[in-house]
Amino acid sequence: MKAVPGGSVPLNEIFGRDLLITELWRALETNSLRLEAERRIGKTSILRKMESQPANGWEAVFMDVENVHSADEFAERVCEKVHERLTGWKKQGKRFLGMLGLLGGTHVGPIKFPDKKARPDGYWKKLLASAVEDLVEQQAATQKRVVFFFDEMPWMLSAIADPKRDGEQTAMEVLDVLRSLRQSPTTGAGFRMVLCGSIGLHHVLGVLRAGGYRNQPVNDMQLVEVPPLEPAVAADLAGRLLTGEGLQFAPEVPAHIATETGGFPYYIHKVVADLRLRGAAVTTASAAGMVQQLLTQEHDPCNFRHFRDRIDGYYPKQDKVALALLDHAAAATAPLALAELLNVGKSAGASDDERVRDLIRLLSIDHYLSRDTKGRYTFRHTLLQRWWKIERGIN
Repeated sequence: MKAVPGGSVPLNEIFGRDLLITELWRALETNSLRLEAERRIGKTSILRKMESQPANGWEAVFMDVENVHSADEFAERVCEKVHERLTGWKKQGKRFLGMLGLLGGTHVGPIKFPDKKARPDGYWKKLLASAVEDLVEQQAATQKRVVFFFDEMPWMLSAIADPKRDGEQTAMEVLDVLRSLRQSPTTGAGFRMVLCGSIGLHHVLGVLRAGGYRNQPVNDMQLVEVPPLEPAVAADLAGRLLTGEGLQFAPEVPAHIATETGGFPYYIHKVVADLRLRGAAVTTASAAGMVQQLLTQEHDPCNFRHFRDRIDGYYPKQDKVALALLDHAAAATAPLALAELLNVGKSAGASDDERVRDLIRLLSIDHYLSRDTKGRYTFRHTLLQRWWKIERGIN
């Protein structure tokens, strides 16, 4: 195995996720899923592997929708994916092709969608539903079900909700249409979806609810959080990468890299790749030194700064309180009682305890904090905690 930090890992080298993938397929038997994960943890690799190697009885479709900025574009992208599948099987989508034909579109070769002026009200809704219905119907004939993996769905919804684009009302309608497809008597039994993103859908829903949205568009979906690799698995990955790069290393080095990186596949790949450039035999000291370089380099090759920058957008008008809570948690050497964090929040300017409680809950959902069985809080990821202390000048 070769180190591929930030690149597309070959499917046969997506390591340590087979058990999780098996559990995801089992969960899809009864539910659509919301798959949430912190950055750099390998969620997209998991989805790519599931699409490439679907479980028996499934047709899987992967879509990265991060750069989709309108409901029309989303429906058309889904339609193109369905058309690719049906064309490969020498089938045709009678519903969506019939609709496009009436609007002046064509289906000779690549699909031609109608001009904006020819699109009637509700165009994207009918196109999306028709495409999904066509694919589900064709797969039902072969006793298969369909699952769509929508990667970075929160980014797409945020873009659609932008008032300069479609606006919040349309973003709400996208969520409602997807829910109706999951529950429809026509598509529901043969259709699942996985909504995935490195930012939480709860932030998007919070903005929409502030604008008057009252529906519960994802309460029929099972929430699954992708964890870091288990220590033994992370050490195994590190050892395989070190060996694959032709590096000499002491026996204790792989486990040390696993601990230093917190089990995040990206950071393991990055450390080994940088050690390869260094060229010398690897010791625990040199591996630790490489991690320290990643945490302190001015150009921030791992983009740790993202974890600070997103605070302002995640917690508008509460950023100072959020930073105070995280600074306190980063400096702590033992788990923190809720009462202590409430005092920190009030000292930072929070108006009352309930606001601080809500903020602590959000910081936990967003993978900054972790709560133990006694209700005490710590910084969730040790590597991020180390960077936070360096960045914020905390001793």
